[in-house]
Formats: sequence, C-alpha cells, structure tokens
Amino acid sequence: MTLLPLSALELTQHLRTLAQTNVLLEVLDTPVTGEEAPEASGADEPAALADSGADGEDSRERGEDLPATGEEDWFSEALPARLHPETAPDIPQRETLIDYLLWQLDLTPLSPSERAVAWAIVEGIDEVTGYLTLSDEEIQSGLPDGQTIPPAEIESVRRRIQSLDPAGVGSRTLVECLKVQLELLPADTPGREPALRWLIEDPESLTQGARTTTARRLAIPFAALETAWTLIRSLRPCPADGYPLGPETADYVVPDLRVFRSHGRWIVNLEARNQPQLRLDPTLHRWFKDPAHRHEALRTQLREARWLIRGLELRNQSLIRLAQAVVDHQEAFFTDGDTALRPLSLRQIARMVGLHETTVSRLVHGKYLITPRGLMAMRRLFSVPLATESGPETSAAAVRARLRSWLETEDPAHPATDDHLAHRLAQEGIMVARRTVAKYRESLGFPPFRERLKAPP
Repeated sequence: MTLLPLSALELTQHLRTLAQTNVLLEVLDTPVTGEEAPEASGADEPAALADSGADGEDSRERGEDLPATGEEDWFSEALPARLHPETAPDIPQRETLIDYLLWQLDLTPLSPSERAVAWAIVEGIDEVTGYLTLSDEEIQSGLPDGQTIPPAEIESVRRRIQSLDPAGVGSRTLVECLKVQLELLPADTPGREPALRWLIEDPESLTQGARTTTARRLAIPFAALETAWTLIRSLRPCPADGYPLGPETADYVVPDLRVFRSHGRWIVNLEARNQPQLRLDPTLHRWFKDPAHRHEALRTQLREARWLIRGLELRNQSLIRLAQAVVDHQEAFFTDGDTALRPLSLRQIARMVGLHETTVSRLVHGKYLITPRGLMAMRRLFSVPLATESGPETSAAAVRARLRSWLETEDPAHPATDDHLAHRLAQEGIMVARRTVAKYRESLGFPPFRERLKAPP
C-alpha cells in the first residue's frame, strides 16, 4: 500500500532509503542480466517485475521484440527520458489534498444533495492533518440555498469521503482515523482483527504499545497483539502528510508507463528506463546461506527484503493491469483526441480490474504516460459522464474539448456567450446548463464574453 501511490521517481528514492538500512537489499537502475541476475524466483523469493504484463502475455505479444519501424519507432526517436514542464504537454503538479479529494469526488456517483454535502465537508478538512474540523451543524449551515440535510445523510457522505484516498481523511479523531484505515484493509491482513478490537475496546492503552497486561485484558494472545501493534504503527495518523499546502509545479516528471500501438492494439508497458529494480545482494545472500552466519537480525532483514521485492512486483503488475484497462477503454482517444474520450469513473475501472476504488485512486495518482500524443497524466483519461438527449453518454472531458475548439476558432468580433455555447451543445444532443459551460470555459482559461470581445479594426 505504501508503494502504490509513488511515481517512478518517488519509488526510486523510497527504495534507496530502505536499502540504506537493509544490507541484503540492492537497488538497480537498469534490468539485471547475465550472471548478476538473482536466483530463480519462487514462493519465498520472487524476482522484481521489469517489463512484463500482468496477464501473462509474453514480450513479443506486448510488442517488446518488434522492429523499430513504422508505427512503433515514434518512441525511440522522439522522447527523452525526462521531460521538462516547459516542453511537456501536461505540466506535472503536486496538488493539494483538497484538490485531490475534489478530483475523486468528481468521479464518484453522488446525488446533487450528497455532492453539496461532500463539498461542504471537504472545505472543512484541515490541510495539515486531514481531519474534519466542522461539526454537523456547521456543515449544514454551509450548504447552498438553505438546504436541510438529515444528520444520517451527512454522516453517510462523510463515511464515503473517509474511504477515499488517503484512507481516513475526514475523520474527527485519531482512533476513528486508524479504525477506518484498518476496516479498508483486506479481511485476511495479519493483525487486522486484534488491532480493531484494541482500538474499539481499549484505545487508551495504545500509547503503551504491546504489553502483557493489555493482551490479558483484551484476551488476545501476546504474539497476535504484537502483530496488531506492528500493523497499527504502519497506518497514517495524519492523512494529509505528504501533500503540499498550495499547488506546486514539479521540476520535471519521470514517466511511469509508455503507450504504443502494435498489431492494431494499443499496448501499455512499464517505462523500463525509469523503473527501479530490487534484488538480494548476491554476495551477502550466498554468505547468509551458511548456517553459521544466520544471525537473527539478518534473518529479519532477509524476510523484509523478500516482502519488499514481492511488494514491488505486485505494485508493477497492478499498475500495468490498471493502465491497460484504462487505455483499452479509451482506445478512440489515442486515435481521435479529446473529443473521443469516453466517461470513466474510479468505480467503473475498479470493477473492471477487480481492485478497490481506493487502490485505483492510489495507482492513478501522480502517474504519467508517454504516448504518441505526448506526455500526459493518467488521470486525464478519467472523466465524469454527461447525459445526452439521445444515444450514449459523453464525457465532461469530451465536452471541454469541443468548447476549446469552438473558443479557439471563434471570431474575436463576435465571440460566443455561455448561453450560446450551451445552446450549441444542446443542438448536438448534449444537455449542459449555462453555469456548467461557464465552469468549463474558466477551467480552459478563456475569459467571459465581454473580455473576449474585440472591436473590428
């Protein structure tokens, strides 16, 4: 779960930090080959995934051994390993916690009243801690047009926000925050059940750590309590940790994945040049196999190194599987551009790939793709659905693309008003309110009608 939200650059930095405290762990910048390759992976020691797919396809099926000609060689000729924001189509941003939550809410199906409550709750979240600072009465007073929402509905919406990424955001107390994070973990997570019992039945004793008296009081075996304590310490007491207090532009972006066309299909692979790989130090590993050298401290480090290698493999497999499903869904975009973007929500893609919505959000967050259309954030391929008068739904991103095209080519002496733009969309069967058109226009960087109006020479 720690590795999921990290970009390629952050992942490399994180793994190098861990390797400094684990003598058996070695971080490699390039794929391992020849005699230096780690031993064959098994149940105890899986090799880190390099550039293979999650669905078992071999490298030729994924385009790895194709000659660099025709539609495949755009990549090798045109794109450097690192793209500066000045030349990148998508300038990478370190967004604030509030912006990240609002993006997730935009892709979450909510009724109008639920959305109003959700916005009011998010506005009351402390950006330093991630905790909700407003009471239900204050949330109620912040709703537009004097709406009255039952307390049960406010609590229901708050629970949904707590399940977003970062898990536990919007909690009111530390115990509640930790409890939410535990509840979102898989049921078979070691230590989950005793940790929940501890939080619910005796939270005051958490400051003392795992103790025999606590285990006896809770009727939990001491070994199970130690496992629970390890799990609790891995949780985030402050969900806002790591998010900037204001928008920040990254110095540069290191793409995580590349998208290319092969045999009539759009394929996703890890961008291997930017993906760190892990292995057990071959010299120390051979030395450790001697029973005389099996110290307990090294045994613990070996176990941790194996789990980290396995975690990196699972992270990469999940990332490829998710990105491939997104690209398959948005295949028309790579051919026809933004106007062909289809609606896609976090819940929809989570069901397609069999992951939790929070896991999907973590995987999408901060990930960038190298594509024939340039560098882009993966989140750009997600968009909320908009109803049409007839035919299939369209996406908000496709509507924004239409508006951009119209506004860029309009006559400066006769610019379109928001009402006119809404009417033009309605003629295409897309029913969008004028205020929604105004919001999209502002997000595209176009000023209102009067500011765009230029008198003819």
